[in-house]
Amino acid sequence: MGLLKIIKDKVYPTTSRYISRAKLLEGVLSGTDQLFRCLFVDNSNLADYIAGRTYEEAPRIVRQWRAWNPSLIKTIEKKRNNIDMCVAVLPLEYGSRFQNAYDFKAQEWVRQVIDTSGSLEEIVGAFHQKKRQLTGKLIHKSGLTYRISNDLEDFHRFYHFMYLPLARQRYGGNSVIRPYEEMERVFKKGFLLLVTEGDSAVSGCLCFVGKDHRLNFHSTGVLDGDESYIKKGAQLALYYFNILYAKEHGLDKVDTMKSRPFLNDGVYRTKREWGATVYPDDEPESWVYFFNLGSPEKFSLFFERNPAVVYTETGLKALVGVEKGFEPTPERKKDLIDRFYDPGLDGLLFLAPDKETPGEFSFRDYEH
Repeated sequence: MGLLKIIKDKVYPTTSRYISRAKLLEGVLSGTDQLFRCLFVDNSNLADYIAGRTYEEAPRIVRQWRAWNPSLIKTIEKKRNNIDMCVAVLPLEYGSRFQNAYDFKAQEWVRQVIDTSGSLEEIVGAFHQKKRQLTGKLIHKSGLTYRISNDLEDFHRFYHFMYLPLARQRYGGNSVIRPYEEMERVFKKGFLLLVTEGDSAVSGCLCFVGKDHRLNFHSTGVLDGDESYIKKGAQLALYYFNILYAKEHGLDKVDTMKSRPFLNDGVYRTKREWGATVYPDDEPESWVYFFNLGSPEKFSLFFERNPAVVYTETGLKALVGVEKGFEPTPERKKDLIDRFYDPGLDGLLFLAPDKETPGEFSFRDYEH
């Protein structure tokens, strides 16, 4: 390791508390003809994730610089007339400083946990209908089964021929890929659950039993990242067999670990369809602040495309954008509940293009 990198690694944790990368992007908001300018202040990779979901095509970088976190509010105010929105990912210590300045806040991640304390029939009953159907069609009819392994050779094959190919296929880069040594430490305190077709392992996941008597579903992989195995149910089977393993070993929960806090994110949705309840991240390092600096219309359009899990004084809530003239009739409420209700969410906030303030209703008033 070079001297410069060593110095950077030592200094970065301190400097990142005070200085963040700032990037002003401009492009067409996906699904619209609206030009949208968003300022991202972020030392993680959340900005790239959100930008990829927000713009019709790759946005133009208007400007990028290093922002001084303590004076971010002043920076935003100076640019208010030229920006539609700001997304800032900042250390937890800035919470009190921005208390009355942001419109909404979230975390970089939420945690999703499947309750396995009931009967198998009750657990399966909480699955989305599609998952119940696919479980029968793809797993049982494909003849897939599973085995548990503590063999280091199996771990080596899992990491290089299952985990890496799937991660690179899914994320297209190394930014979210966990190092071999880190994964090996998890393996040594846990095990591999390998889905098999005949004598061959076609997918796998790294697991360990953690606190609160729960099975932690850590990382997954599919052999060679091969789509044909995924179509046969190799990835689907990992969830089902983890749930089955937890039930057979008297474990009360399957912790599917962290997901991005967006209700239409593919990973988030998949876990929800397996009956997962959403919880706050219990190991947070930052808050994600959303500042509306432009019109209610564009702010609403953003959350129509990026419905999010946000934090309020009464708990986690869904935040979604709705159409102009929206009225929360019983029929429209039911439609939103059917689309966005998740166990663990207290209610729903909705942003309309023609309203300055959000509307709200509770999920507790409705049976789902």
